[in-house]
Amino acid sequence: MPSERLRTKFFNKFLFTMSIRSRLLLYFIFLIMLPTSIISVTIYNKSKDIITHKINSSLEEKLNIIASNITQKFQAVNNTSSEIYMNSDLIHILSSQRPSDTTGIISEMSNMDKLLSNYTVTNNAQDLLLPRIYLFNRPEYLLHSFTNKVSDLSLIEKEKWYTLLPNRAEYTIVGLDEVVVSSVKIKTIKIAKRLFGLDDMSIKFSGVLTVDIGAEYFNTILDQSKPTIGSSAFIIDDNKSIIISSDETLLGTVFEPNKRDNILSASERIEPLNWTLVSLTPMNELNGELISFNKVIYTVIIICGIVAFLMALFLSENISYPIRKLVKSMRVVQRGNFDITLEYKRNDEFAYLFHSYTKMVGDIKELIDKLYVSEVMKKEAELKALQAQINPHFLYNTLDSVNWMALELNATRISTMVTSLSNFFRYSLSKGETIISLREEKLQVESYLIIQKIRFQEKMDYSIDFASDILDNLTVKLILQPIVENAILHGINQVRGKGMIVITGSKSDSIIEIRVSDNGAGADIDELNSIVDNRSHSASFALKNVNERIKHYFGSEYGIRFSSNEDAGITVIVRFPAVKTMEGLYVNNDHSG
Repeated sequence: MPSERLRTKFFNKFLFTMSIRSRLLLYFIFLIMLPTSIISVTIYNKSKDIITHKINSSLEEKLNIIASNITQKFQAVNNTSSEIYMNSDLIHILSSQRPSDTTGIISEMSNMDKLLSNYTVTNNAQDLLLPRIYLFNRPEYLLHSFTNKVSDLSLIEKEKWYTLLPNRAEYTIVGLDEVVVSSVKIKTIKIAKRLFGLDDMSIKFSGVLTVDIGAEYFNTILDQSKPTIGSSAFIIDDNKSIIISSDETLLGTVFEPNKRDNILSASERIEPLNWTLVSLTPMNELNGELISFNKVIYTVIIICGIVAFLMALFLSENISYPIRKLVKSMRVVQRGNFDITLEYKRNDEFAYLFHSYTKMVGDIKELIDKLYVSEVMKKEAELKALQAQINPHFLYNTLDSVNWMALELNATRISTMVTSLSNFFRYSLSKGETIISLREEKLQVESYLIIQKIRFQEKMDYSIDFASDILDNLTVKLILQPIVENAILHGINQVRGKGMIVITGSKSDSIIEIRVSDNGAGADIDELNSIVDNRSHSASFALKNVNERIKHYFGSEYGIRFSSNEDAGITVIVRFPAVKTMEGLYVNNDHSG
């Protein structure tokens, strides 16, 4: 697979060419920074959600308060209009016929002007309240200009809002308007209601009461409720037309909502008025707390990175120092100088390794000194052979030391691999014996598979199932590991997906049969069988060797055969007699393994 080749190339060309100190430094930094980064990102995301929720809740609460204030404002205006309407003098005027003379007209206008003046507020634009009455069939009102609060209905009959005014309603919001107060034009919100003669039901319609409310009041509470300086707030009607906004260029325009990531939009419906309160706020202004918290997170990560680097540097130096010291000593010995002294004051696994190494070098020097001068050439050859040998016990002890170091560092995967490698060598050597129990052979191949499982991780898995009554039977050692290695190399490595190796062992009619199955790429079964029967010139020496060793010790009727699986891959069948003693069989006891 390309990814597998890329990973192998990365490890071979980069990681495995680094010194142990550099690798340990890299590992420790990664182990410290990875959880730190994950925790920091998790905390940041959680805090972001909390802060965003807090901002949304605050905006909703503010919009709800604004909507309540606006509703209360209109309710107060409605109460005022009701007080005006229910005034006894006004009821009398509305229920009476039109005065027949000019004196009566002027008196009627004066009474209503006096009444409306009690409710008029014009001293500032924010609190502006301007009630007006337009009476039906009073053209004479147009001849007198001493008041602007009372007029004939003909002034508004052609207005569109008048034609839409319902007969019976508490009040109706007409919309935007403009009034002149002290030569100053002031934007207003106009409400209106029809008036009837309450004392004379024969009069179907008497006039209209309008009340202008200063738009500045609404702009003020909208501006005061803005969460940030760059926010904008306005009110739209059912047609999405902007009717109230401190930005006069927006008045009368249609609001087109569109979702943008950098703008937080919030709205609140004012049901009694059929209005919608809209707030638009730039996210970069709302996220002040989040940005500050983000800086804290970055600072923490940087500090953790510096601490991680220093700790990793200390730990890698602490662990690699004895190794580098030992390597340096080995180079001295390699040049032929065996007079070495290694001082190591720590009491750990390296102390044992140094002691064993120093003793081994001392033993080598002692052996060299004891050889006869006339046998210098032989001595040199023996020394090279001695240096090329590996003391199994020394190897096991060294691997055990590495295992304990891995456990101390909580590197369980390294510990598992080292333990499996130690077991693999132990069962492979088998004290020089050629014939071992099937139990030992099972443990040997299981150790090999554990190492491969760690190497391939999720790409490979395995299962081993041997009947308990065959484990004490004898077999030739190292017959399963070559077969499993061949299945991984030529089967599982050649396909995508997860590979599986299944090993089963059973006994039937005094014959032990072991099956090694894989779900790999498969192969030509006839070609494989011809290889092990020496009818092919293939270079698969390992499989030939296994087949020949089984036939050599147990007879020509035994050995290995290949068969295809129904789904994918192949199965290798290993057959040999179930014996617990080699008596009567030919056994090569030269310990060649």
